[in-house]
Amino acid sequence: MTRVTVLSYAINGRGMGHLTRQLAILRWIRRIGAVLDVHVEPWVLTSSEADTLARREGVPSLKMPSKAMFRDADLEPSRYLAVARSWVLNAVAGLRPDLLIVDTFAGGSFGELVASLELAKSRVLVRRRVRPEFAAADPYASLLPLYGTVLEPATDALPPILLREREELLPRDAARDALGLGDDEQAVYVTLGGGGDVAAPAQLPRLIERLRRPGRRLVVGAGPLYSGPEIRRSDVLWIDRYVPIELFGAFDRAVSAAGFNAFHELMYAGVPTVFLPQPRIADDQEERARRAEAAGAGRVAASLDEVAGLLEDAGDPRAARALVPTNGARPAAVAALQTVLPDHGVAAAAESLTGSALRALARLSGSAVNPTATLGRRGLALARLVGADGIGAFLDLCDAHAVPSEVGFTLVRALGRKFPAADAVALRDALATLVPVWAGFDDWMGAVSLLRAVPTQRTLSVRAFADLVGRWLAGRDDLFDAVADLTRLEGGGARPLVEALALLTAPGVTSREEA
Repeated sequence: MTRVTVLSYAINGRGMGHLTRQLAILRWIRRIGAVLDVHVEPWVLTSSEADTLARREGVPSLKMPSKAMFRDADLEPSRYLAVARSWVLNAVAGLRPDLLIVDTFAGGSFGELVASLELAKSRVLVRRRVRPEFAAADPYASLLPLYGTVLEPATDALPPILLREREELLPRDAARDALGLGDDEQAVYVTLGGGGDVAAPAQLPRLIERLRRPGRRLVVGAGPLYSGPEIRRSDVLWIDRYVPIELFGAFDRAVSAAGFNAFHELMYAGVPTVFLPQPRIADDQEERARRAEAAGAGRVAASLDEVAGLLEDAGDPRAARALVPTNGARPAAVAALQTVLPDHGVAAAAESLTGSALRALARLSGSAVNPTATLGRRGLALARLVGADGIGAFLDLCDAHAVPSEVGFTLVRALGRKFPAADAVALRDALATLVPVWAGFDDWMGAVSLLRAVPTQRTLSVRAFADLVGRWLAGRDDLFDAVADLTRLEGGGARPLVEALALLTAPGVTSREEA
C-alpha cells in the first residue's frame, strides 16, 4: 500500500481559521486516500489553544505554546522566537513529510519555517487573502516561489475552505436539539472570534447585555483564548471552546467578528449576521463584512451600541448562502494530493465521494456534532472496502437485520481480509447474501467466528463463498455448532475450503460426521 505523510502548518494569529482550514483539507485528503487505497498519515503543527479541534477530527497535533501563553507566563518575547524556530525545525525533520501544507505565511508566522521547507518533498501554500500592502511586502512575496502549488481560497479560482460539506450540516431541528434550544425562541449566535483579542474580555459581556430580550436565547462562542468573565444565565448558553459549523442551522441570526472562517462559515450556513470587524495587521475584516452587507446577507456595526438595532434586519439567509455557495476543501485537497500522487486518479476518486456517500459517512459516525477518530476511520475503511457509493446500502442492510454497528464493521473488514482480491461490488453482493442468513441465528459473534475460521482465499471468489455458506447454513439451527463442524472438516488447511463447504452442502448432510 502506498503511504503518504502529510504535515499541515497552522501557526497564525489569535483565531482558529488557519487550523480549521488545514483540518478541512486533511479530512478530504484522508477520504480520497481511502478510495485510492493510499494510507494517509496526517499531522498538524499548531500553536492554537484550540488544538483539541484536531483531536475532534482524529488528527494528531504537535502543539507548542502560543504567543499569548508565553506572554501570560511572563517569558521574554525573544525567547519565544528561539524556541519556535527550533521546535518547528525538529518537528518537520522528524516527520520528513511527503507533503507540507502551509497556511497563509510562506515563511511561517515569524520566519521560522524557511529553514524547514527543503525537508518536505512537496510544498503547498494556502494563501489566504491578506491586505494588499502586506502581500506586496518583500518578506512575504519573495518566498512564494518556494512552493510548487499555491492555493488562494475565497477567489474565483477556489471557494473558501470550510470544515464541513453541506451534507454534513445538521437540519434546523436536529441542530437546535443538540444545543437544547426551544422551538419558539429566537436563537442568536454571538462570537468575537477565538477570544484572544485584548478587547474581548470587556466587549463580550457588554455585547451580551445589549442583546438580551424575552423570547431570545443567546448562544455565545467565547473561544478557547477568552479569559474574561463568563455570563451564565437561563437565556445565555455559554460555550467555552468551539461551536462547530454543523450546528449553525440552529441560529436565526448571528453577531460576529468578520474573521476569514467565521465569515465564510456563517454565510455558507445561511445565517444573517451583524458583523463587528476587528482590526488586524494582515486581514481586512472591514472589507469582508462590507461585501456581505452589499449582498444583503449581513450588516456592519461600527460599535457595540449599533448591534442590537441592526439585528432584526440582519439580512436574508438565501443571500448569505448565495455569497458562499460551495466549499473549497475538496478541490484544495485534490490539488495538494496531486503533487505527490500525480498518477493515481486523485480527481476521479474525489468525485466518487458524492453527496449520498458523504451523508452515509456522517450517518456512520452516529453524530455529526461530535464525530470521533474511531468512527472516522471506520468510514474511511468502509469507503475502501465497499466503495464510497456503497456505504449507504451497507448501513441500510445492517439496519434491516438489526446488525450492531460494531459487528457490521467487523464483518465487512474480516470479509475483505479473507478475500483480498474481491472488489467493492463483489463484497457488497456477498454481504447482501450473508447478512440475512446470519441474522436468522441471532448470533453475531458466531458470524464473526465463522469468518475468522476461514483461511485467506486466493482462488475461491467471495460471491461463490457467500452462495456456498448460504446453502450450508440453510439447514442448520445453531451457528456455533456449524462453525465447529466447518473448522474440523477444513482441518486448518488440510482440505480446501471450497471442498469442505461442498461436502457440507451435499444433499442430506447436516453435520461434519455425515459429510
